[in-house]
Amino acid sequence: MRYRLISFIAIMLIAISQETQAASSDEIQVYDDAINAQDEFNVDFHINYVPSGVKESTYPKEIPANHDFRLTPEFAYGFTKNWEGGMYLPIIRAADNEWFLEGAKIRLKYIADHNEQGFYWGLNQEVGKVSHRTEPENWNYELRPILGYKTEYWNLTLNPILDIALSGHDQTPDFQPSFKISRKMSEITWLNLENYSDFGPIDQTRNHVQETFVTADTVVFGHNLNIGIGHGWTKESNDTTIKAIFNVPL
Repeated sequence: MRYRLISFIAIMLIAISQETQAASSDEIQVYDDAINAQDEFNVDFHINYVPSGVKESTYPKEIPANHDFRLTPEFAYGFTKNWEGGMYLPIIRAADNEWFLEGAKIRLKYIADHNEQGFYWGLNQEVGKVSHRTEPENWNYELRPILGYKTEYWNLTLNPILDIALSGHDQTPDFQPSFKISRKMSEITWLNLENYSDFGPIDQTRNHVQETFVTADTVVFGHNLNIGIGHGWTKESNDTTIKAIFNVPL
């Protein structure tokens, strides 16, 4: 059943992507206190499609987000109960129907010991090399603090992200905060409001991007699934984005 389900999803993704033109974000996700148990190994498939988005490149060689399709497998392994490592392999489909493996990113996440309810915190660091189709600079580093508060029915999470180019002439961090408000609806389903912002360089911040998603976290055939739709509120945001994250234990 698991392999038939995975094959069906892969076929559906290829069919959807026949109408796409190319790429944007390889991951649309707010990090909370979720972490793999020690020796747990899995892969998340990040799937993003922009049916209506920004049509112009913001820098040379960038693929505009309008009608883009992204598929990014993320392999994750739990080293201990507090430490998790991961590797992303961002994939895009270009306007000429060619698929490109954009490069690779690795990350290391720490979640501090905490009670099942109450305050929690952690830190995720990510470094990677990708093409100019998706980033202005090839080498980039992301510092993602994780701050949250959880009750039996609510989970509030904030990621005040700093994104830093490691190549090129300008290493001024970009401030890209995101947050997630989650409400438990059943034993397997949470409804969420997710918001993603980009205020640009910290020395000259302004509201470049503001996108809000209505999503759900649930379980389908024993697999964790995050799925939702988002809307942009600024001229530099995508008008509509559909996203999903599908988990497969390995």
